[in-house]
Amino acid sequence: MKDYRKPAIFLVFGLAVLTILSCLPSAPQGPFDARSYTRLAGVRVEPHAWTALIEPLFSPMEIVAGAPNFLVAAVSLLLWVFLGALAWKMFMQLRAGKNQGRFLVALAGIQSALIATSSLLLLLFLCVIGRVPGWRLVVEDPNLIVADLHTHTVISHDGLVSMLTNLDWHRSCGYDMEVFIEHDNLVAHKLSGLSAARMSRLPAFLSGIEVHTGPRAMAIGICQNPDIPIGPTGDTAAFVQKIHKGCGGAVIVVTLKNLKAGDVTRLADEGVDGFEIANCGHPGLPEGLRRQVLATCASRGLVLVADTDWHGWSGITRTWTVIRAPGAAGLTGSARAQVVLDKLREHKSSDIIPVVAGYMGQPSPVRAVFAPLVEGIRYCMEMSAAQVISWWLWAWAVFALWIAIEKRGLCPGDILPALLVWSTSVCLILAGISQVMQGKGTTGFGVRIGLITIGVGVIALGISTFRGVGFLRNDSHNLRRR
Repeated sequence: MKDYRKPAIFLVFGLAVLTILSCLPSAPQGPFDARSYTRLAGVRVEPHAWTALIEPLFSPMEIVAGAPNFLVAAVSLLLWVFLGALAWKMFMQLRAGKNQGRFLVALAGIQSALIATSSLLLLLFLCVIGRVPGWRLVVEDPNLIVADLHTHTVISHDGLVSMLTNLDWHRSCGYDMEVFIEHDNLVAHKLSGLSAARMSRLPAFLSGIEVHTGPRAMAIGICQNPDIPIGPTGDTAAFVQKIHKGCGGAVIVVTLKNLKAGDVTRLADEGVDGFEIANCGHPGLPEGLRRQVLATCASRGLVLVADTDWHGWSGITRTWTVIRAPGAAGLTGSARAQVVLDKLREHKSSDIIPVVAGYMGQPSPVRAVFAPLVEGIRYCMEMSAAQVISWWLWAWAVFALWIAIEKRGLCPGDILPALLVWSTSVCLILAGISQVMQGKGTTGFGVRIGLITIGVGVIALGISTFRGVGFLRNDSHNLRRR
């Protein structure tokens, strides 16, 4: 009979390390003031309550999303998984002592690496398209308004979500108010058919537009004014003047990495009201550009904000803009939105705090290369008690299932991964169908993404089913031979 004491000891050791890291007093998670990365009092970042039920399944997404630049972390994680699976499979092949040439050993390793990497990629894709929730901002002061000044719907050519889905997501992430910013599209957003009670639970909202006047600029609080220049006009000053005088709105610059340091001073001269110092969709702001934006806004008295730029991808955000407004808790939704707009227009920079959950920007080369290790430790240090408990329960449940499968003469190393991919594939198909329904009657982008998701899910489902059946047949055959 096989002795399971050694793997049980390794499992306890790993879970103990995870638990100790979560108990350390210096958690790397904020919230922080995005201007100085100083920790803020009176607000906190916390995970959604129900996500602890499935915490280990979606931990790769939280590890990647909490990194300074999620794209860099994702690539690094996938490369490490590929190389790790390659090395492990080749080691096991050589250890088995089978009479195989180096080519066959390498081929088996590459096949195992591709399967492991594609399985992880599939899970990450589900987290993104399925909008698995991440963190929310909780404020204790009733005089604070939590806002997102840059978000999109299916009205934009690259938006995935409806207004109602967008509002529901923002409510779950702790926002009291948001601005629908559509690409080159002048729309006055309206909701109809909802009860007053339902409306009262949703964030207040304003309409806006994002145009490409050389650099990207956002108008917050627009009116149906046909004279507003839309498109790549290259004249930010004219755009600002129309928004200020024609609509009583505010103009914020979308600070992307292709913005030049010299553009910052010029845009300030042309009358913009402020800049994004953090954009969750584009976290890779170069340090030199960041310093220029901070210095210009400090000297000119312009506002700095932290926005999501949410188009409907993933359910995780790390950015909020907090506005101080006496009596904010007692204001109606429209009054709350107006207060935010007035603060922006009047450049009340002392009342507007850009908030981030952690450091955002370009990681150091060492942090980028070792992202799975560094971000994994960071993830453990950020975990709540409920998340730690979830890890213990899931780990022992999988361990018990592994033993049960082995005792039946089957191979859990084949069956459990296939079952995970099969479940992920089914969820992808359901998420794709939901996306198609939400994208109907719009630009078609959401429908295309939904159909692609369904296609990926169907292919993965077919492959995982085929492999799973093959594993069961082989194991049954080997069992009969014994």
